[in-house]
Amino acid sequence: MRRRTVIGLAVLSALLAGGAWWRAAWIVNQLLGSWATATVAEKSGDVYRLDVGRVRFNFALRRVAVDSILVTTNRTLNALRPRPLAALRFAFHQCTISGVHLTTLILNGGLVAESFGCRAVSVAVVVPASDGVPDTVGQLRAAPRAFRAVQQSVRLPSFAPRVRIARSDFPRISLDFRLQRARGSDARLQLQDLRWRISGFAIDPADTAAAARPLFSRTVELATGNFVGQLDSATAVRVGALQASLTDSTLDARGVAFAPTVSDAAFGRSQRYRRGLIKTTVGRIALQGIDVGGFVLGRGLRARRVEVDSLRLDIMSDRRRASNPQRQQRRTPQGWIAGLDRTVSVDSVVIKHGEIVYRERRGDYAQAGVLTFARLAVVAVNVRHVPGRRTSSDPMTLSATAQLQNIGRLDAQFVVPLDAPRFDMSFRGTLGAMPVTSFNPFIRETMPLRLTNGRVVGISFHATVTAGVARGAVTPRYNDLTVALTQRGASGIMGRGGVLGGAARGIGSFFGNWMKVRADNPDEVAATPRSGAIHHTFTSDETLPAFLWASVRDGLLAVVKR
Repeated sequence: MRRRTVIGLAVLSALLAGGAWWRAAWIVNQLLGSWATATVAEKSGDVYRLDVGRVRFNFALRRVAVDSILVTTNRTLNALRPRPLAALRFAFHQCTISGVHLTTLILNGGLVAESFGCRAVSVAVVVPASDGVPDTVGQLRAAPRAFRAVQQSVRLPSFAPRVRIARSDFPRISLDFRLQRARGSDARLQLQDLRWRISGFAIDPADTAAAARPLFSRTVELATGNFVGQLDSATAVRVGALQASLTDSTLDARGVAFAPTVSDAAFGRSQRYRRGLIKTTVGRIALQGIDVGGFVLGRGLRARRVEVDSLRLDIMSDRRRASNPQRQQRRTPQGWIAGLDRTVSVDSVVIKHGEIVYRERRGDYAQAGVLTFARLAVVAVNVRHVPGRRTSSDPMTLSATAQLQNIGRLDAQFVVPLDAPRFDMSFRGTLGAMPVTSFNPFIRETMPLRLTNGRVVGISFHATVTAGVARGAVTPRYNDLTVALTQRGASGIMGRGGVLGGAARGIGSFFGNWMKVRADNPDEVAATPRSGAIHHTFTSDETLPAFLWASVRDGLLAVVKR
């Protein structure tokens, strides 16, 4: 009798264990297979397809093994959408869900586990170019709500009313990210060592806040380092380290450098016309309030605040090269931001500890003239661009301070309508007191003279740019200005060496100071200072800084010369 009882209990235990195993395996298969596949298709309008490979449940180890998880995009259906979604291809291989709470699962309490991970993961994302349909700022702001609405409408089946996974770790992901453009080459980023960590994943009716979190998770973090991305066919960006948090909507990049991807020789024949070259390095870029949902839904890039630390711009303007006879795209603010081909909305951009070095090469001078704007600080607000919008209202405003040649304080303000149909803007500013000899690193390398004495009391300027033509005035206040001619850049006898050339330059300097150079402005203490007219037209081979400098320079020379 006792033996029968023991055998009966053993058989019953085996049946219960087998039933529990079968029930658990059935729930996992239905949840990862049928329900997940149908939900992805429904929420994406059949644009995305989820395929789950063989699922095996290890009852003893409380572990679920999944051979593969594949997310692909139906390109035909996606192209028919008014606003195509990003094309995705996610491939997860040899995945494991560990630490499954068996009792909770078997009793229809849901799938609760400790961790999820995969041996190999590859991700490919292609964000489509702007479709040309004008957006409004209101539509842009509605995008994050639309993204959250998709998550909030997810409903789990009755046999598994909740899913909770404490942590997920993907230590090495292969990423291919491409940003398409309607005009020009695509921007592309390829990584082999992207780390993706998720904690607190929860689809749970009892946790009402979970549906509002990115990917239903408490934290979603991405990190990588030492990679090169392709902004376009001619420009690469190098990044030392990158960290992003989808939960906090933040991104932090350090050691950033932008540079041409080809050498001067590789440009071939067209390179001889290339007058402008800009190299950019940044110590740190921090973005706050990034709208990931709007970006995935094709609504452009939105951020609450962008901070740029230790920005350095090295700008070369080579005036020795001939103008390009073929028409080139002008690098205006409007043209640059329109080339992004997508909506941009940033509440504020802050730059600190920056520096701009402007170099200009002319004639047979051995070195470039140099202007330095040190300790640069910039605040820009209302950075808005909507593809297809044509308006001069809703402008960006930018305020900047810097130390010109590391000495004189420069304050400048710019108002730029980024969606204007042409190159329109306005700018104004002031320069504080500094010795005029501080300009010699630029003057003596671009003109056949140097400044020998004098002091700038202050300079004020203002101009309005309409259709690429700057018109305004500059008023310099200075005292005791004198100049001397130099051999370099001079022609005729003044350009010769030896005693004869030196004597000629000495005589020329004397008569120049006496007859051609205005020593003081104003001429008398109580007089009104003279102003020089600003009238300069933007050309296709000018950088924006070169255009601004040329506009102010011409007005200054009009006052300095008698």
